Amino acid sequence: MPYYRWVLEIQDDDGRWSRHDGGGSTPDPLEYDGPPRRAANHLRDVFVRTLSQPAPGPRAVRIRLWDGPEPTGEPQAETEWSRE
Repeated sequence: MPYYRWVLEIQDDDGRWSRHDGGGSTPDPLEYDGPPRRAANHLRDVFVRTLSQPAPGPRAVRIRLWDGPEPTGEPQAETEWSRE
């Protein structure tokens, strides 16, 4: 089972970004087993659904994901969503 380290970044309506560290290394982010790109997309979809209630939710969501226990170097996958 892969271990991923992820960071969630959320942009509010004023254009400010906030960063939320995914904590320590997480086995199977949100119980998802797959390669880094698909795991990042899965996290994005889950967070967009969760954070959009109540509407309108964040202006944008960005996920950065590293394969392994430490976020070193460039992430193996990045994905974004925006309501604009």
